[in-house]
Amino acid sequence: MIGAPRRRRPAILLSLVLAAFATSVHAGVGVWTGVAPRAKSIEAIVRDPLNPSRLWVAAFGSGVYRSTDGGSTWSASRAGLVNTFVRCLAVQPNHPDSIYCGTNDGVFLSVDGGLNWSRLLASNVSVRALAVRPNRTGTVLAGTYGNGIFLSTNGGKNWSAVNLGLGNLQVRDIAFHPSRPETLLAATGTGGGIQRSVTGGLSWAPVPDTTATNGAAEQVQFDRIDPNRVYAAELDRGVIKSADGGLSWVRVNRGLSSFRTRSLAVTDTMRYVGTAANGVFVTSLNDTIWHPAGPGLASPGVDALLGDAAAPLTILAGTDGGGVGRSSNAGATWVGLDGGMLNTYAFSLAVRPSTHAVYVGCGFGDQFWRSGDGAVTWTRATSLSTHGSEHGVAPDPLAKSRVYLTAYGGGVWRSDDDGMTWTMPDLGGTLTNLFVRDVVADPATTGHLFVGSGIGVFESTDAALSWVPRASGLPLSFSTRALALVPGSPVTLFAGSDVDGVWRSTDGGASWSQKSTGIPVPFIYALLADVAAPLTVYAATDAGVYRTLDGGDSWAAVNTGLPPTPAVRALARDELRPGLLFCGISGGGVFESQDGGTTWQAVGGQVGLPNLTLRSLAVDAANATVYAGTDDGVAAFTGYPRPGAAVIEPLEEGRLWLRAWPNPVGREVTTLRFALARPGRIDLAVYDLSGGRVRTLSAGPQSAGVHPLSWDGRDSAGREAPAGVYFVRLSTPQGTASIRLVVLGR
Repeated sequence: MIGAPRRRRPAILLSLVLAAFATSVHAGVGVWTGVAPRAKSIEAIVRDPLNPSRLWVAAFGSGVYRSTDGGSTWSASRAGLVNTFVRCLAVQPNHPDSIYCGTNDGVFLSVDGGLNWSRLLASNVSVRALAVRPNRTGTVLAGTYGNGIFLSTNGGKNWSAVNLGLGNLQVRDIAFHPSRPETLLAATGTGGGIQRSVTGGLSWAPVPDTTATNGAAEQVQFDRIDPNRVYAAELDRGVIKSADGGLSWVRVNRGLSSFRTRSLAVTDTMRYVGTAANGVFVTSLNDTIWHPAGPGLASPGVDALLGDAAAPLTILAGTDGGGVGRSSNAGATWVGLDGGMLNTYAFSLAVRPSTHAVYVGCGFGDQFWRSGDGAVTWTRATSLSTHGSEHGVAPDPLAKSRVYLTAYGGGVWRSDDDGMTWTMPDLGGTLTNLFVRDVVADPATTGHLFVGSGIGVFESTDAALSWVPRASGLPLSFSTRALALVPGSPVTLFAGSDVDGVWRSTDGGASWSQKSTGIPVPFIYALLADVAAPLTVYAATDAGVYRTLDGGDSWAAVNTGLPPTPAVRALARDELRPGLLFCGISGGGVFESQDGGTTWQAVGGQVGLPNLTLRSLAVDAANATVYAGTDDGVAAFTGYPRPGAAVIEPLEEGRLWLRAWPNPVGREVTTLRFALARPGRIDLAVYDLSGGRVRTLSAGPQSAGVHPLSWDGRDSAGREAPAGVYFVRLSTPQGTASIRLVVLGR
């Protein structure tokens, strides 16, 4: 596995969460809206020296993106990149279809302009720097973060370590002298600073001036007009400058509001420096003070800068989470070069009913985002250092500020402040397989979780602090794609695999049996259990939606109204309305069923849906809003078709049902819905745990059908009911129905 250290962004990771960088629109009534969150962290930018309109950027966690029109449009280039955490890029100057990229586990090469990649050098630490010798383009140097510098003289086919005399093995940048390429400078870690080679990289020594060696250097760059002028960006000490080719140095920090410098660009008479959290600063050759750049950058963290030799007032900036910005007036103003680059894969979605907050776990390093205002604005979490793909997210039903997140290859993470900051609580490593996807939380017990991994199912009863395997009876290496939980004591679990179909446990995961009869394909993408009808479960497959009415003993397709051979990837339900389901189809959009899956119709005719490739779904039943996670971020639809007063699910004689949403509930109104198969006198009331009646909500004759009402959280005297567990009981001549309702404190 990757042995690379954590990303070099402490200032960003400890800062306040970032607001979404693209305009986000609240869900409109009867139409799909919204294209957020959208973000990419850019580590490097390079240009084709023979065709300035061709650009490549290193997107941390997302691979390489390429543009052939100067940045107006971008396309992902990940084929063959087994590691998409790209740190650096280098273009072969005489053959610019050959591009090298350094990742968290080695060096890759593309010989077709970035379309396809193959690994040349494997590394257990990240590759932070790449440099191609100008007059011998088969000579390539790779700087690693911990193992020093490697040299290849045959285009990357073979490599050897060249660390003789190197003062620090944490190498962040390498620069060839423009006209004397046997002279190189390397930016290294604390105590190494700037290192120098006059042997083409075969041997190294610290530069003689301690101004440049006491600290840690991020980037070093020669002035191509006068190579005696050299600039270096230091980690915590700002910018230093040499006028004699790197032998002696002086600090040039006047005007900088932050000395945490990350990137440099030297073009003609202009100099630019990017900082960790204060944006870009600019000065001219003859100026003695740095000036802050103007507005327009999507993020204040600037990890990459690229100048244009033909247009020295034009500068590109790669930001931490905001993609690429361009200025054509020396940084006075900026525009974002979006063009498809910022499209975010929304792999997982969840809604917290009590606050209506929306959570999204993203793919390819775009991390975790939350919206507290119905997808109007989004904020990105901090302290989540995995930068992988998040396949599962679950708010704790009873702990009002706790959220769980799975990172594929990175285990289960927990937030105790509603998704703002994150930690990995399993310090003992009890989760022995970190390739986790779905996670479900028991609505009856706080901190009770199940997670699906590459070797089956694990259970935690202490809010992810520790895990125990629950795979007895499952096939070896059962790769769990989907989970569904039916509350009880013990809980009933359904698990879906990518090769072994559906399995069921009725004893909380202690034992399992296969329950796939009737499903023709073994790959299960999602599972959905109806907690009000515990024997009813739905499965999302490449052959459409399958439903069981007998706890998995038999399954049947329920695809009427769906496209032919629908590749269903996500399922969700409206917890307030019986039989109201949603499914998301890869390439087909979102469909709704009002009759438990028997028939389907497209939601909103898919109008406004930014991308028809669906990854995830979540429903805010109280607001009648469905959220769709797509390959272009999250879209929302408010006011989907809903059943009216008529009972959608046929009620057997004497059958009742009662539901509440949200549950748990904060200090807002709880919506209750109950259904009667035939008219009669009812008594609907709230009780505390001792059996005392807190509030009568409805009493008297009532017609058959579905009936809504609400409880404002107050008792019969108008006082706020204390936080705790309550029961809502419906009594009728046909019988009684009750539900457990949790009231959270302020």
